[in-house]
Amino acid sequence: MAEPIGAARILSQAVLAFAVACGAGGPADVLEPGPATPPPPPPGSSLTYRFGAKFEPPEGRVVHGIGQWEVYNAKYYALLPADQQPAAELIFVDLGDTPRGWEPEKLAARMAAISSSGRIPSVDIALRGLQPTPAVLATLPDPLYGIDHEVANGTKYDARIMDVVGIMKGFRKPVMMRIGGEFSGWWNGYHPYEYPKAFRKIVSMFRQAGVNNVAFVWCFEPAAPDDFDAVSASGQPKWYPGADVVDWFSIDLFAAHDVGGPTTGHGGTSTAYARTLGFLDMAVAQGKPVVIAESAPAHYDLGAADQADAAWKEWFSPYFSLIATRPEILWFHYINYDWSKASYYASSGWKNNDLAASPGLAQSYLGELAKPKFLHAGEQHQLKDYLLYH
Repeated sequence: MAEPIGAARILSQAVLAFAVACGAGGPADVLEPGPATPPPPPPGSSLTYRFGAKFEPPEGRVVHGIGQWEVYNAKYYALLPADQQPAAELIFVDLGDTPRGWEPEKLAARMAAISSSGRIPSVDIALRGLQPTPAVLATLPDPLYGIDHEVANGTKYDARIMDVVGIMKGFRKPVMMRIGGEFSGWWNGYHPYEYPKAFRKIVSMFRQAGVNNVAFVWCFEPAAPDDFDAVSASGQPKWYPGADVVDWFSIDLFAAHDVGGPTTGHGGTSTAYARTLGFLDMAVAQGKPVVIAESAPAHYDLGAADQADAAWKEWFSPYFSLIATRPEILWFHYINYDWSKASYYASSGWKNNDLAASPGLAQSYLGELAKPKFLHAGEQHQLKDYLLYH
């Protein structure tokens, strides 16, 4: 539910680095991964990790990340003290065809820019082309328009996947990678039972190429049904790719009813908040940490004082409470953006979530980020295995 990489700024030196990394032998033959053994811990270090997942922060810390809209990110950075800058930044790229075409060099460029700014890239690989608006989606003869089934069962997109493999291997530094984020959301058009096969295939391609600087992320959105853990009569998972290929669980939180409220609705049906809690429970049962991959109070206009006040009470406060009371949540990204500026989101009623539009709310937000539990830029060396790839 975000801006594709096609809107990114190209940096020529990063494009050159991508070309060198891929070389004549193709993306599978790029640079060797980092050292096989970690450097010794700093003297007196006593860091412990609850789950033992790749790039997990030490117990008691939560990674602070930011969204993908560069102009609004600059406004976000300006609000923050130097020691509270975000440690991670989102990137989005569509594996399927879009009007922009397949442009892997832009992904390489954006990752290089994020890295040079001291942040970890958090990359979402969408298993579809450009996302249609709800109105257009309603006219499609097949609402399951995703390409996950083609990825799972054919070779049509293998070259593009290998482009990404080559970029990640050449990058060598830590990367968080969501594969088909918001997997069961109707808006993405993925195929039950085929999506987890596609996820597994992509992870296998990375591993076969010797890429080990990437943590793989499986992401749910609570506007979708609560069938994330469903299996067929024969035991085939409807959506879950499996603990052996998922490093992190992930959830996107945009509505007040995603982060709080009742857990049962009319007739005893589950609410979005119940689905949030159920997914978090599944993460704990599977022994996986959770990253809030995307988050913003999408239905509140922070430029209006009354709505900003309501947003703090009904979204921000429950949001930070959820992070505080669910210790499996170890990472978050806030998307600082005026959604009304993009037609896709404006058509869905999303509003201005730029913190700079509400100085009072921004101060409350900064008060949360000042708490010692949040891990900011410059502290990434504390993440598990981080120093192996840096």
